[in-house]
Amino acid sequence: MGAKNNKVILYTSQSSVVVKSLMEQKICHVKREYIVKKYQEVSQIFLEAYDWYISKARNIVEKPEHAEYPFWTFTEIDYAGWYPGNYLLCLNVPIEKIIFFKIEDWNKILNLKYLSVSKEDGKEYECMLAKQNISIESDIFTKPFYPNLKLKVKKSWDNLFKYDKLVKSGIMHVGTMQAALWELKKEWISYIKEEK
Repeated sequence: MGAKNNKVILYTSQSSVVVKSLMEQKICHVKREYIVKKYQEVSQIFLEAYDWYISKARNIVEKPEHAEYPFWTFTEIDYAGWYPGNYLLCLNVPIEKIIFFKIEDWNKILNLKYLSVSKEDGKEYECMLAKQNISIESDIFTKPFYPNLKLKVKKSWDNLFKYDKLVKSGIMHVGTMQAALWELKKEWISYIKEEK
């Protein structure tokens, strides 16, 4: 899907609570408490990545006051993760409200992994891990022994946003991008389907 009339079609799977709130309030935001409730004992791992994301993404698209965390959306319906009991929302969103990135890059960040800028950079990083006998990369975050490596990994995450400007300038097609929104608006909804 490409940008048409400066708008992009996005898909997201949301719970009935989100859909109800969106229909009643006409706008919906993600709160920290929702993430903690959803991920429970592993929420701290997700929040490490999410907090980093917020600190950077607010410089790309201004974060509304009531938004604590983003909504995850996709340019392809197949990636939306539509589950029983959830609703699939098809949205038509102004391109300036969207932050684009590659799905696989965000998954690396969620797994607290290094996001290389090139194959050579990735190989150099792997060699460095081997020299320090680090076999489980997430140990850099979960153990207190690697503060400098932790900073290096977090700095590499800045590579997540390299595609956003390319997509918005028209140099790169939206393809199979993941996209984040600070809010959902009722006016953006093209249609909603419930998964039975």
